[in-house]
Amino acid sequence: MKLVKIWGYLSLLFLLSSIYSNIFSRVGHKNHLSAENDSVVFINGADLSFLPQIEDLGGIYFDEEGNPADALEIFSDHGFNYVRLKLWHTPEEDYNNLTRILYLAERLKSKNLKLLLNFHYSDTWADPGKQYKPAAWQGLSFETLKDSVYQYTKNVLKALDTQGTLPDMVQIGNEINQGMLWNDGKVGGSYDTPEQWAKLAALINEGIRGIRESCEGGDSISIIIHIANAANNGICRWFFDNLTGQGVKFDYIGLSFYPWWHGTLDGVRNNLNDLALRYDKNIIVAEMAYPWTLQWYDNTGNIVGSTDQLHAGYPATVDGQTNFMRNLIKIVRNTRNQKGVGIFYWAPDWISVQPVGSSWENVTLFDFEGKVLSSMDVFLEKPVDLPPVQVIVKLNTAAHWDTLQPHHFAQIRGNVSGNSYGTLPDGKEVTWDSNSDLILENIGGDYWETSFQMYPEDMLTFRFWTGYNIDQSTFLRLGWEGPIIPAGDYPDNYRIIVASEKDTVINLQYYNSSGAPAEQYWRPFELKEDSIAIYFRVNLGKAMASGRFEPNINGPIAVRGDPVVSEGSLAWEQSKVILLREEYSVNDGSFWSGACYIPVDAVKTGDTLEYKFYIENDSKNGWEDNISNRKFLFTQSLLEGPRDTTIHWMYFDEPDFISRLKHTGQVLPDFQLKQNFPNPFNQETRISYTLDRSTSVTLRIYDIQGRLITTLIQGHQSTGTYSYIWEAPAEMGIPLASGIYLIRLWTDRTSDMRKMLLLK
Repeated sequence: MKLVKIWGYLSLLFLLSSIYSNIFSRVGHKNHLSAENDSVVFINGADLSFLPQIEDLGGIYFDEEGNPADALEIFSDHGFNYVRLKLWHTPEEDYNNLTRILYLAERLKSKNLKLLLNFHYSDTWADPGKQYKPAAWQGLSFETLKDSVYQYTKNVLKALDTQGTLPDMVQIGNEINQGMLWNDGKVGGSYDTPEQWAKLAALINEGIRGIRESCEGGDSISIIIHIANAANNGICRWFFDNLTGQGVKFDYIGLSFYPWWHGTLDGVRNNLNDLALRYDKNIIVAEMAYPWTLQWYDNTGNIVGSTDQLHAGYPATVDGQTNFMRNLIKIVRNTRNQKGVGIFYWAPDWISVQPVGSSWENVTLFDFEGKVLSSMDVFLEKPVDLPPVQVIVKLNTAAHWDTLQPHHFAQIRGNVSGNSYGTLPDGKEVTWDSNSDLILENIGGDYWETSFQMYPEDMLTFRFWTGYNIDQSTFLRLGWEGPIIPAGDYPDNYRIIVASEKDTVINLQYYNSSGAPAEQYWRPFELKEDSIAIYFRVNLGKAMASGRFEPNINGPIAVRGDPVVSEGSLAWEQSKVILLREEYSVNDGSFWSGACYIPVDAVKTGDTLEYKFYIENDSKNGWEDNISNRKFLFTQSLLEGPRDTTIHWMYFDEPDFISRLKHTGQVLPDFQLKQNFPNPFNQETRISYTLDRSTSVTLRIYDIQGRLITTLIQGHQSTGTYSYIWEAPAEMGIPLASGIYLIRLWTDRTSDMRKMLLLK
């Protein structure tokens, strides 16, 4: 009797344990696939749908030592953890059908590889250009077609479940940019109508229902919706806006990326980051590949066969293939909010075997003899585990010929290479366009600064870009500075920063307005250890317009000032510092500039240098008439710092709008921009600021990529405290995604910025 009771207790315990284990495994499956989980395993996948046919025709794969090996073991040994298999309804040949899927699923599960099952819902290839119904479904009513999708999907999943090889992920349709099961589920072109989108959504939902109701584990399978054009944000937004608008519930966005059809790596990065914020879904590059040669092995024409099909910077070599894959993986891994979770190489096994040959033989991960290429080792590489370093870049625009003011705009545009690709460790993007996140903040006068993270030994290649705002460039070269000779042994025309192993403040750099190449760390004046260099700059535009000053007759311009404080570097009675004309500056060369050197031992903290600008050949008395003496304050930081500074430009014969400068040119604040409240916020937040004087005010909201979202105020305001409620669910009819947004406030002196976090 006791034995029976004990056995009963053990049976109950076993049952509870099984239930718990089942629940845990299903929860674990979800956690494993969730990009929000810190322990997420990045998907290294391969579409091996050709494998059975290649093996049946005698194809053999070899490992690095040249030994014959099971292809699945080769992939597993090189870091692959997922296999994608396509399923056709009733194909002409005995491949890509349910029988082959069951066979391969059993093999790959025995190798601890996960399965992504790809329903084409066709008897043959389905892609953006063709989505043919299976012959068995031709002529069906739409309601019967929906039921067929449901029953077929359900039966396939049942068969796999019965075998114990349930897929971990299922793809509903293949590259369905224009829908699937044409014409019932067709969208785009003349079919881009609400009725057609509703029909496509209904078909997809029937497939999802078939998965969910197929077996006990059906509700734990992740669903992926897959389209091509991974580098085209417009197409992706159009498709997923419409699909999600129909209420379709899925887990993953899947995208194809082949550069000869779809664009560039930069385009992929920008698109993935936008989709991650816009839809808050995990993203997989479900198809990709790159050639290791342009040579042929058989008589079958190759899909990729010319250099104009290659991505710039990536030759058709094993190294080129390696670097392309490595950088694409980095882009996916670095997608915002950790939403990039995997990548699948399409047909890396499609080597040439007779009599069918291969049009993909030079885009595989094996050579022509079937030996694994070293490029496959990329999938063994682990994410960078280096601690990032903080880099601070400072720019001086004193030599800018287009009159850059503190409330204008300065930006670093370029690219980063090394352990990063395009996206820095802190999530900031570096691009050659306005999407670059490296926006410099004005810290007073002509001085600008930004900070960001880099991994040690990563290289940032860039130039400075300036504008009156992010959308309106300064005049010369549409905002781009002139050519640069970089520090170090690097190609000309760009600035180069290579990150060290410690936090670094990069030496001050000056904007090059000239068309002639300038050294990266050039200065418009000589830096002397025993002297303070003061760089004077004055605009004669108004004096020219009034007729008082004609450059070729009345010039040049000089600086005259206190000989005692300057220890003789300046004088009131004679011109010791002559300014040179910036011939290509605005208003037909209205700026004049030059440096004065004052012995550092001659001044102490708190000393004030008085000076004025002087026209050498003036028809009047030469002096500025309408102002008292201008003043320059020597601060402690100036005397103890790098001993150079900039007099922020000013108009001849008009009072300074900056009354006092520190050595960085910092303007005394005339307002306080407060942190928004609440922050983070869900639907609305309050933005407040206080003005210490009457001034022009511009208050704007930008996204983290620097794109203008809205302008809250633009006009003149009196002294006082102001407050605005920003409702953020949508702007310009477009719902705003969760993420960081920027509040930026300008006055006629300077600007300030705050970050705020929108959480939905």
